[in-house]
Amino acid sequence: MVELIKKIFSNSEIPDIPFPEIPPHDHNGENSPMLAPSSVDSAQIKAGAVVTASLADDSVNSEKIIDDAILTEHINALAVTQQKLADASVATAKIQNGAVNATKLIQSEAVITLSAQIASAVIISAHIGTGVIQNAHLGNAIISTAKIIDGAIVNAKIGNAEITSAKIGAAEVKNGNIENLAVTTSKIDELAVEWAKIGALAVGNSKIMDAAISTAKIQDEAVGTAQIANASITNAKIDNLAVTDAKISSLTATKITAGQFNLTTTGYLSCPYGGIKIGYLRNIGGVSIYGIQAGAGHGLMLDDGANGYARMWIDTSANRPLCIDTTANDRIFFKASSGNDIMRLYGTNAWAGGHVDIQTSLRIGSTQPSNPVSGQMYYDPAPGGMGSGGRLMIYNGYSWHATAWFDEI
Repeated sequence: MVELIKKIFSNSEIPDIPFPEIPPHDHNGENSPMLAPSSVDSAQIKAGAVVTASLADDSVNSEKIIDDAILTEHINALAVTQQKLADASVATAKIQNGAVNATKLIQSEAVITLSAQIASAVIISAHIGTGVIQNAHLGNAIISTAKIIDGAIVNAKIGNAEITSAKIGAAEVKNGNIENLAVTTSKIDELAVEWAKIGALAVGNSKIMDAAISTAKIQDEAVGTAQIANASITNAKIDNLAVTDAKISSLTATKITAGQFNLTTTGYLSCPYGGIKIGYLRNIGGVSIYGIQAGAGHGLMLDDGANGYARMWIDTSANRPLCIDTTANDRIFFKASSGNDIMRLYGTNAWAGGHVDIQTSLRIGSTQPSNPVSGQMYYDPAPGGMGSGGRLMIYNGYSWHATAWFDEI
C-alpha cells in the first residue's frame, strides 16, 4: 500500500498573489455588483429610495396598492372617463344637487323620466314649449288628470288625432274638461268613445255638430233608449226598409194609412187567438189556395151595427160542418148580379115561415140515397114497371113513392 502513495507537496516557496481588485459601485444599476437572490428585503431599502424611474413599466398592479390608498388629490382632472365607470356605479347620492343642468344633457336624444320621479304640478304648461312634447314621447296612460293643471291643455296644444285611446286612462276625461264644440269628428277615432264613457243625456244636441257623428263612429248596440230623447227620431232619420217586423211591437189602425199589403206567394197576414189568416193558405191537389182562413170554432162576421149581422165558421163538432148564422130575421138570400133573388132560405123564425123559396130551376140528383129519411127525394130516369118516362121518387118513411110528370104533387 505504501508504494501507491504519491508525494504531492514538497518544501517550496510560494509567491504572494494579490486579491482581485473590487471596482467601486454607486447603485446606479449599471456598475453595481450582482446580488444573491432574495438577499435584499424591505429592511435593506431606504425610505424614499425607490422613485418612479426605478419602477418598470406596468410593474405596479392592483395587488401592489393598499386599499383606500388612492385619494382624490391623487387623481388627475378628467382622468376618470366613461370607460372607467362600472355600469350603474354612479348613484343619485353621488351627484351634487343642481350639478346636472340643461348643458349636461345630450340635446339630440330623449330624456326618459318616469312619472313617479316628478312631483305633482311641478311641470306646468308655461315650462313646455308649444308642440315640444310629441305623442311618441309619452308612455301609454302615463299622464293622469292629477298631473295636469286645470285648463292647462287647450285645443291649440293638441294636434289632430294626437291623443289616441291608448293615451287616456279609463274615466280620466270628465265632462267639465271638454269645451263646448271642442270635440269634432276629426278628434274622435272610430270606436274610441264607448257607451260606458257617456253619461246619460251628457251629450246634448247643442254639443254635436250637424252630421258630425257618422255610422263608423258608433259602436254596434251603443245607442240605447236612454240616449234618445223623446220624439227625436223623425221619419227623415229612418232608412227605407229599416223598420222590420221584429222592430214593431203592435200595429194599430192609427199606424196604417190607405194602401196595400204586398205578400209573397206563400205569405199571409194573421191574427192571434184563432183569428183570421189572409193570403196563402195551403196546397190542395197541386193547386195553391189563397183566401181567408180561420181556426175551428172561429170565423168571419159581417156586422152593420144595430141592424143585424151574419157570421160564418167551421164548427168543432163531427166532421167540421160549415155553419152560417144570421140575426133573428133568420133568412139567407142568394142573389144574382142583377139583384134578383136566386134562392132564399127561411128558418122557423123567419118572417115568411120555415121553408126554402127557390126562384130558379132546381135539379135533383138521380142516385137513390142510402139509408133515406122521410121526405128525401131523388129523380129516377127509368124506374122499372112504371111505364115510360122518369119518376120523382119520394120516401114516405117506409118505402119510395113514385110520381110521374102528369101526377099532381
